[in-house]
Amino acid sequence: MAKLKRNDPCHCGSGKKYKKCCMDRDEKFSAMQAEETKHEEIALLSYEEVNALTTDEIIEQLQRLGVPFDEQTFLKDVERFYSAEEVSDHWFDQYSLVINGPMEDFPWFAAWVLWDRLAPRENISMEHMDDLIIKGTDYLEEGKFALACDEWWKVWEGITYRIDRRYKDFDYLDDQYSGTFSIRDFFHDLEYALLNAGSEDTAYLNKRIQFCEAFCTFFPEADEEIYHSMRRAIIDSYGELGDFDKADAECKQLAAEFPKNPWSYTVWGDLLYIHKEQDLHRAKELYEKAISLAKDKMDAEMNEERLIDLKQEL
Repeated sequence: MAKLKRNDPCHCGSGKKYKKCCMDRDEKFSAMQAEETKHEEIALLSYEEVNALTTDEIIEQLQRLGVPFDEQTFLKDVERFYSAEEVSDHWFDQYSLVINGPMEDFPWFAAWVLWDRLAPRENISMEHMDDLIIKGTDYLEEGKFALACDEWWKVWEGITYRIDRRYKDFDYLDDQYSGTFSIRDFFHDLEYALLNAGSEDTAYLNKRIQFCEAFCTFFPEADEEIYHSMRRAIIDSYGELGDFDKADAECKQLAAEFPKNPWSYTVWGDLLYIHKEQDLHRAKELYEKAISLAKDKMDAEMNEERLIDLKQEL
């Protein structure tokens, strides 16, 4: 349709000139459409694009969408929620937001970016943790164990920020993180990566001890499989570092606390046979003890293999 001129008859059929009738209303409507189009231009669909905006621009866009953003309230929200998505969902519920199209995800990415910028360094969103885990995994696949550990250590610091000392295991954390990653698998992966990094730089063996000791302090009632594994990693690290007195003391304590777990004696035998390379007769007795206690065929076979190798040196 041709654009109406000021003195043309109004399109509404009133018989009046356009300038005397609907022109002002139409111009306001056109201005509103132009403003909406301008806003839609920053209806960004990725973290990177939202992160390219200034903090003020992000807050202004949130306000236009119906979120009366307040920094102090936001900082309280990131203390009680674990993910930026939870913060976004809270905004949708609290402010009855109705956002369709590409703008629908803007509150989520905005919460994520603002969390990274405004929250304490140790308070890491679940989304940020997931990125760090992926980055660390990429390094691990390239054999860059130290770099993988550096990324994953940031995740560990983020987890410790969330630890509630009223709980004695990590089930409550697993409930929160399970939708994004397995916290149990992460603990095992970090411990193992620190071991591999420690073969190139012993500083990571000390970090391995630090991590495993903290794990045992924070989660003393975690299931025996992972708790015992962390205790053995401490012993193994002391052995790798040549601190046999501490390693031996840890072995005695572990066997006293878990006398029926065959791995209490396997790790002790390893200290005497593999790390310390002395007292092979005592190591033989410990492996035999482990075999006698083993209920799992694989546990027994792993100790039998050690015993076969050891006997060749007696």
